[in-house]
Amino acid sequence: MRWILIVLLMCNGIYFLWQSYLVQNEWPVVVDTASPKTEGARALVLLSEASSQQQRVASNTGLAGIIKSGVDWPETAEESAGVCWQIGPFREEISAKQVVNRLAALDISLRLLVIEVPGKPDYWVHIPPQVSRKGAIKLLRELQSKKIDSFLITEGELANGLSLGFFTQEDRAQQVYERRVKQGYDAKIKVVPRRHTELWAVFDTGEYGKFSDALWNKVKEGNHGLERHKNYCDKIASADNFE
Repeated sequence: MRWILIVLLMCNGIYFLWQSYLVQNEWPVVVDTASPKTEGARALVLLSEASSQQQRVASNTGLAGIIKSGVDWPETAEESAGVCWQIGPFREEISAKQVVNRLAALDISLRLLVIEVPGKPDYWVHIPPQVSRKGAIKLLRELQSKKIDSFLITEGELANGLSLGFFTQEDRAQQVYERRVKQGYDAKIKVVPRRHTELWAVFDTGEYGKFSDALWNKVKEGNHGLERHKNYCDKIASADNFE
């Protein structure tokens, strides 16, 4: 009976050792790599990993070392208020497209726009329209007989009036005006607004935050006369878009 008890105790001891040590070592260890995701949660990315692709592109475009570091580019307060940054004017379309393409390679998005801008006005010295075409022609002959440069205006709001000169400088127009008034003619000066078009590159919303001063200096090389300034987006009148 004593031997039976001893054998049972030994069996229990062997079974215990097998459960606690041998079998445990044979089981695979499972590690839960999944983490609970909350709504709106964002994965953390090493800054060196996030910017490595940009750095490789920059080295190929000659703009290495001047990209602003960072992963997210939130809108600035100005951009949120509807303010757009733009650089220009470009003298040639090809130069503008080269800059846009180089910045696009650095993940900075711009679009080319032909923008109407006010220019210096002209000054038109004239005599207001006469009652009839016959009266206008009679006055024209009178002026020409006195060697006064003039011609008949045949269309527009000043039709049947007489032009006494078109000037780009206001002081020149003023001199002619004063002379004709002294001669007894009902001369007037009409300011003629002038507008011309310029080619500008406009940053898309949220993109200007990526554009460092060092990068701006690099862009200006070979593009003399470029400026950068801001304007309200809805004030930028586009005459034409470039694809």
